[in-house]
Amino acid sequence: MTTTELVRPRSRSGGLSRSASFWFVGALYALFLMASTAPSPMYSIYQQRWGFTTTVLTEVFAVYAVAILAALLLFGSLSDHIGRRPVLLVSLVLEIVSMLLLAFAPAVGWLYAGRALQGLATGVATSAISGSLLDFQRPGSNHGSLLNGVAAAFGMALGSLLAGALVQYVPGPTLTSYLLLVVGLAVAIPGVLAMPEPVAQRNKLREVLRPQRPAVPAGKGLAFALMATTLLASWIVGGMFMSLGPSVAKDLVEGSPYLIGGAAVAALAGFGGLSQLVLSGVDSRRAVRIGGPVMVLGLAGVATSTVEHQPVVFFTAAAVLGTGWGVMFMGGMRMLTGLASPEHRAGTSALIYVVAYLSASVPSVVLGVVSTFFGLTAATVVFASAAALFAALAVVSTYLHR
Repeated sequence: MTTTELVRPRSRSGGLSRSASFWFVGALYALFLMASTAPSPMYSIYQQRWGFTTTVLTEVFAVYAVAILAALLLFGSLSDHIGRRPVLLVSLVLEIVSMLLLAFAPAVGWLYAGRALQGLATGVATSAISGSLLDFQRPGSNHGSLLNGVAAAFGMALGSLLAGALVQYVPGPTLTSYLLLVVGLAVAIPGVLAMPEPVAQRNKLREVLRPQRPAVPAGKGLAFALMATTLLASWIVGGMFMSLGPSVAKDLVEGSPYLIGGAAVAALAGFGGLSQLVLSGVDSRRAVRIGGPVMVLGLAGVATSTVEHQPVVFFTAAAVLGTGWGVMFMGGMRMLTGLASPEHRAGTSALIYVVAYLSASVPSVVLGVVSTFFGLTAATVVFASAAALFAALAVVSTYLHR
């Protein structure tokens, strides 16, 4: 098998420049993450409409995460072999189909199907986008990993908040958000076509179609394992807030407006994005050491507010937690992506997100079961305790390996 070579992309006539492509890819990632959190404010509507339990709700979220994992395991380094643009185009088409499935879902089974297809599309796109950000970033900078984290955080925040507002105030609450996302995804297709292609296509088709194994950089297994604890700490929080966060928030607010469900995710992700921008100049290990204690403080506030039924404390704690979550994620992504060699950027990015989505999906399902049998309050306390433990472990890991 011939090796994949990376070439420095040049601006093409009528196409996007290297700098413009960098920002476009970041916006594209934000759009995918907007779509990922858009269903969160609608879950309570689906529960009322079809009468399923909280366990089913977390299973719907887990199906999305498992599909992402499958896509990363099978196709995580595909864009290293056939190019970024073809992979992104296929991902956009799959994402559009998944939005249409969710928009016209007549039963809960369609939610599983739509979220599974959405997870497949997002997983295929994620490693290609991460690789593209590293390809197009200014040489010697960490702007690729920074934009990766900021785009993810703001995308999740906007998707959840806008979907909550549309559900609250616009007719067709389970239709409008998805159709608007379809329009946005369709508009992104010409942008992908205009991108320079940084990958020289050198592999034969039969080799490309083999499952692509996400790669740990040679000789850096211990470093990767220690640094991966930062993802474990941050993504368990993201998984809980995207699946159960809206339900917890609605239980705390009298009248239970749908906008509140979206605001819970937006508070976490929005402050996560802001913290990354404000502290972008902080060293990666120091970022983890700052983010860990702030996360623990926020988690304590979330647990206390749920037990004491204090919605103001809950949203304040969610903002504090989001601040720590964003800085933790930023530091971890910088350390992990810094391990990747140029020819294996997408493969290493795929492994990073395998760890991330396992950290989000498995705990969320466990919490769904706990919530079904013992209630949301008990599930939230269990979640906060476990997440605080992992945050402390992530901080300790930065002292174990330099």
